[in-house]
Amino acid sequence: MKFVAVASAAISTILFATPLAEAHVTANPSAAVSGSYFQTSFRVPHGCDGNATNLVIVEIPKGVSSVKPRPLYPWNTTISMVPLDTPITTPTGTINTTVGSITWSNGLIQDNMYEDFGLQFKLPTQEGPLYWKVYQHCVNNEWNNWTSVPDANGKTDGFPAAVITLSNSTTTTGPGGASPSASSKPSAAVAAFQSLNFGRVALISSGAFLVALI
Repeated sequence: MKFVAVASAAISTILFATPLAEAHVTANPSAAVSGSYFQTSFRVPHGCDGNATNLVIVEIPKGVSSVKPRPLYPWNTTISMVPLDTPITTPTGTINTTVGSITWSNGLIQDNMYEDFGLQFKLPTQEGPLYWKVYQHCVNNEWNNWTSVPDANGKTDGFPAAVITLSNSTTTTGPGGASPSASSKPSAAVAAFQSLNFGRVALISSGAFLVALI
């Protein structure tokens, strides 16, 4: 009987602890080869205090290129471009912009359900964690900003950012080093968008957000 009681307690601990451990936005899969082309999905596991999710923004870290989103019916998928820090010269011309964020809008995920938002891209040449900021908006006009990264002691406050761990690179960011996107501060475009009342969303090619209030 003692063995049964201990086993039951262990099983209960696993069952109740697992949802808590996975209650934040994650990249699935989350381990990749540095500098490679990679496909992953950012999983939104719940809503905002019981309210359904109706918009998700994934901000693209610097150094990530060739980004393509996976369309998700019935969501509207929008690609927002931003200027490159250093333009790229190719045989066919100069590339001045890159993908800054992907927005999925006008869909609905109930609080007791989850959804995966897929991306394909080329990873930068570095090792260590590459943090991805994900912004979740719900029908009660609440935002969950999944942007927090570990401090020097490995502690994360607030909503943790999604992370992809890169390995087998010729360069490193140092032990526990953060990627260039490690700051938890939203980009100017995302911050401006969040300061407005939520409505029908469209993105123009410059990366600015245009909101037509319903």
